[in-house]
Amino acid sequence: MDGTQPLTTKTIFRFYSPLAISWIFMGLEGPICEGVINRLSRPEINAAAWPILMAIAIWIESPVIDLLSTSTTLSKDRQSYELLSRFVWYLLMWVSVAHAAVVCTPLYGLVVEGVMGVKPAVADAARSGLIILIPWSAMIGWRRYLQGILIRHGRTRAIGLGTSARVATLTVLAISLFHWTHLPSIVIASIAIISSVAVEASCVHWLSRDVIVRHFRGNEPSSAEPLTMRKLIGFHVPLSATTMVNLLVMPVVSAGLARVDQPVLALAGCGVAGAVLFLHRAVTFCLPEVVITLYRSEASRDALRAFSYGVGLASSGLILLLGLTGFDRILFRWLIDAKPSIAEVAHWCYLLSAAVPLVDAAQAYIRGVLTAHHLTVSRLIAVLGAMFVLAGGVCLGVMLHWSGPTLSAVSVTGALLAELAVLAIAWARARTSVVALA
Repeated sequence: MDGTQPLTTKTIFRFYSPLAISWIFMGLEGPICEGVINRLSRPEINAAAWPILMAIAIWIESPVIDLLSTSTTLSKDRQSYELLSRFVWYLLMWVSVAHAAVVCTPLYGLVVEGVMGVKPAVADAARSGLIILIPWSAMIGWRRYLQGILIRHGRTRAIGLGTSARVATLTVLAISLFHWTHLPSIVIASIAIISSVAVEASCVHWLSRDVIVRHFRGNEPSSAEPLTMRKLIGFHVPLSATTMVNLLVMPVVSAGLARVDQPVLALAGCGVAGAVLFLHRAVTFCLPEVVITLYRSEASRDALRAFSYGVGLASSGLILLLGLTGFDRILFRWLIDAKPSIAEVAHWCYLLSAAVPLVDAAQAYIRGVLTAHHLTVSRLIAVLGAMFVLAGGVCLGVMLHWSGPTLSAVSVTGALLAELAVLAIAWARARTSVVALA
């Protein structure tokens, strides 16, 4: 986009909407899997195991998550593409080895039952799914790397096609295995998820071929400042460390919930709420890439900020509408088939978390602006501060015997607000010394 042209809401929405739809489709995975889990045997044990499984899988995956931002920002020419590809393959290999080492060795029991305090029955159920998900991180990493290239070159609709194929695969496979096999629900959900991610990664790989050939396979001259491995690592590692720390939220909260009264019920109910809450948060997750790509001037920055806050307000407002009218209970009971006791816990966790999408949106905007200026270290500092607040909130909740929903919602919201405050201070200081992108 030409920086001299005004950035309108319509332009932002046209770029943003395919990415948001893609995230919403991914967000449907949680309710679909929760629906299968709650309709088969041992629903409370397996529903409690599901957030444990996802917390561990996503945390191990965390070094590859920010390949999306790294690729969007740095994939400028053939030289950077070739260096990035080499870096990505090494990274995918190591996260796959780490996943296998955690779930296939005694380290699993030490972490899940020892550190997190999860009951053995819940830990065993989660482990069976985690073994199936060993290829998960590599597939996610390759997909996000190629998605960054597509975003960089304005091909956001291709991302939506890949995600549509992913959700369709998960839905068909989950329903088929549910009806025609006698597999445990965690195994069904895990097979459906790993298969759907494989389909999406394959689709994105195929859809990105044209962009790669057009922009990176010719003999175009490299940029004036070629990308080096040192620069690449210096850019990506703070982002990756930020995400790794940030994704400790799920394990830390799960560890806290494992120590409240009726821990299995608390884990199951907050897991159901989290699956639906993810749909509200999902519409904010693509905002950093939107800001990175479209931010060219101070006027565009103002337009992007207003758009981001609007997305967050709308999403938080919908939570309040559904929660205060009690319609969320209908979703939990009839869509996910949560038992009445689980649905009640989920209702309060969902309602108390109403501010989360708005805070997410505000954070996303500032993270995007900081990343556009290559100021990635400040993001790590912010999330470290948030983790101190989160750990303090969880410990306080356990000591004061808070209910599961209160512990989860208060500690997470408090941590997000602390992170937002640090990000805002970092950007306020940086604004005086940076110049808008040319």
